[in-house]
Amino acid sequence: MKFEEIFEEDGLYVADGFTKGSCFEISDGTLYLKTFKDKYDVLPETYPFNTYRGLFKKDYKKVYTRQSLFD
Repeated sequence: MKFEEIFEEDGLYVADGFTKGSCFEISDGTLYLKTFKDKYDVLPETYPFNTYRGLFKKDYKKVYTRQSLFD
């Protein structure tokens, strides 16, 4: 899915090229960057995120578990 499409459903999203443990979180139409220290981290750091044009060209997929961010 494309960047614009991730705003249609709240959740966590990741794309190729993201660092391990990092993903976007969409919550009530707001974009956040979420970073987990490791696959057992249940209190990740969350930051409001400023966008850039390159994000619109990436192909995104839904994240179902935080552990998958480390595979």
